[in-house]
Amino acid sequence: ASENVRWGEEVKKLTSNKKTVVGDCILAAGFVSYVGAFDKELREELWKNQWTADLKSRGISISDGSDPMDVLSDEGRNSTMISEGLPSDRISLENGAIVNNCLRWPILIDPQMQ
Repeated sequence: ASENVRWGEEVKKLTSNKKTVVGDCILAAGFVSYVGAFDKELREELWKNQWTADLKSRGISISDGSDPMDVLSDEGRNSTMISEGLPSDRISLENGAIVNNCLRWPILIDPQMQ
């Protein structure tokens, strides 16, 4: 019975995601393309405030509390990057996700000043 409940919840989640996948992917694509050169404050200003508001104003649905990192990476990838020597702070993980999802050479800031 519990497996049936879990599958039912998963179906509801996937149905809900179907409505927001385009907006979430647009947000993640913008993140990969543009935020690498900025520090934490500017990154958050761009995607949390400006881009999210712009998508909503255009009628493009995004997930509540949408975070580009939810699309670009997962716990397993983050753990792999950390085990390979990447610092575990948010900016470093964002940079790792950008590198793993771009086709060319991204411009990134180094939060550790290395």
